[in-house]
Order: sequence, then structure tokens, then C-alpha cells
Amino acid sequence: MAVFWGHYADVFARDVAGISLFLPHTHLGVDLFFMLSGFILFHVYSGEFQKRVSAKSWAVFMRQRLLRIYPLHLATLMAVIVLARFELPEDGVWLLALNLTLTHTWGLTDVFAFNAPSWSISAEFAAYLMFPFAVLATGTVWGRVVLGALAVTSAVMLWQLGAGSLDLALIGRAHVLWRVGLAFPVGVLLGWLVLSRGALAAGWASVLQGCALLLGVIWAAAGLAEIWLIAVFALLIFATAGDRGVLSRVLAWRPLVWLGAVSYGIYLLQWPVMLVMFNLEPWIAPYLPGLWLDAVRLITVAGLLLGAAALSWRWFEAPLVALGRRRAAV
Repeated sequence: MAVFWGHYADVFARDVAGISLFLPHTHLGVDLFFMLSGFILFHVYSGEFQKRVSAKSWAVFMRQRLLRIYPLHLATLMAVIVLARFELPEDGVWLLALNLTLTHTWGLTDVFAFNAPSWSISAEFAAYLMFPFAVLATGTVWGRVVLGALAVTSAVMLWQLGAGSLDLALIGRAHVLWRVGLAFPVGVLLGWLVLSRGALAAGWASVLQGCALLLGVIWAAAGLAEIWLIAVFALLIFATAGDRGVLSRVLAWRPLVWLGAVSYGIYLLQWPVMLVMFNLEPWIAPYLPGLWLDAVRLITVAGLLLGAAALSWRWFEAPLVALGRRRAAV
């Protein structure tokens, strides 16, 4: 939702009736996603890959992950092409091929065409390819050192490219794999740490959750470099890993759990939905004064996005997830 809000403010309106809609640093939601992904995948698959990685187990894992991410990626890619009236950008065939193969953030181009937010799905796909071996690495001290070194090297590279910022405009779109190279291994190591040491007691969990939120406030107030928030994310995940503490109870609120379930749809459908609004606006703008147009636009985009994400999860994504589980059990 943070990433969507940042994109909406950039595309449509940074203020309404003098009230700013712009929030800084919303793109950091992607880095939290990368870290959570490494952590949750370790939680699910640690028993599968900690002893060995076979060709069959790797292939089964990749099939499950592709069933989760690729169908909606393909559907939204096609939707954007249709909504853009089939107007391909320069080098459109090459860029389309990269998008179809989920390799459009692997340093082969610095152009994010079509469904632009899918760049992070391409980076996530790269992490999936190596994930079973990352889990295997956590079984030894030297393996964990290698994962830590990857995260540190990525942090150094990101600092060199963006002076501490994680904004694509500063680090460059040809270098975004460093972002997943930082956050994803940290998530895997957090998964190993929780599994080997055990989750925190409820009291300590609440304390560390409060510390993480306080550090986040201090970071924002002091205007520190974005890369330091990676440490705050890591502390937050570690503190909530046992599903205990005050923050865990807040996050168990059913509307937030529902948002979590449909979050992949929200992320990939945001661009097509905003394109729908972009195409509708010339038709409705003459009938609405400025403030009313801003309000109708925001309500329409948010409503369409949440509705489309709910339908996508219920009738498209969830059945494919179930199919992946059935195929893995065979």
C-alpha cells in the first residue's frame, strides 16, 4: 500500500486542496518485502534444503514459486499493453522479451517498460533461483559468513551508487539487484536465527517491537540515509517472528490480515488500474471541478484496486497456489 501511495502521488496528484498527499520513502516497502520474503521462505522450506539441494527439489521449488508469481505478472503485463493501446516503447520487442522472461532487472536494460512495478518481481525471481543454496549455506558457519558478506557487499555497492539512498533514480535501474542482494540474505539469516535460537517471549517481543518503531521515528526525524532502515526492518521482523507482543496483536487485526493476503495483487494491479483511470479521466473531468475530480479519482482508483486484488486472489492466485501444493505433494 505504501508503494501504491507513492506511485499514485507521482502519477496523479501530490496535493489535494493544498493538503499534500506525498509521503517520502514509500519505495522502501519493496526492501521490506525482499527481507520478509527471505525470512518467510526460510521458515517454510528450511527442512527441505538445509541438508542438501537436489535437482528435483530445486525444480519443484521453482515450479511452486513461478505458479505464485508468474501468472499474475503475465496477466498484468498483457493488460498494460492493451491499456496503452499497443504502443510499444523504443526497443519494445527486446523489452517485452525481458519482461516475459522476468529478467528485466538483471542489468540487461535500464528501462522499466510495461508494468513498471514488476521490476521487483524480476529481482525476486533472481533471488528464488539461488534461495535453496542460501538455505543450504545456513547449515555451516562459513555459509552464513558468505550470506552476510553478500549483504554487506550489496550495502557497500548501494552506498557507492546512491550515497545511502535506495531510490531507483539515484542507484540506477541497471543496478537494482543490489537491493535484493542486501535485504533477501538478511531475511534468510533472520530465519536461521529464529529457528536456531527460538522466538522471543511476549514481553521481550513487545520491548523490541517498540524499539524498532522508535528507531524508525528517529531515523525519519534525523533524515538519515535510507539504507540504515534495513537494520530497523531486520529488528522489526525478528521481534515479531514469534507472533507475540503488542505489535503482533495489532497485525492480527482481520483487515490487515486480508490486506496481506491480497497484497501481491495490489502491487501488480496498481499500474493497470491507474492506466484505467488515466484513460477515463478525460471523459469525466469536464463534469467535475478540481477538488471533486481529485476525490473521485482517488476513491475510484483505490476502490478498483482493492476490488480487483480481492477477485484476483479469490479466483486466480489462490487456486494456482493450491495447484502448486498439490503438484508438490505428488
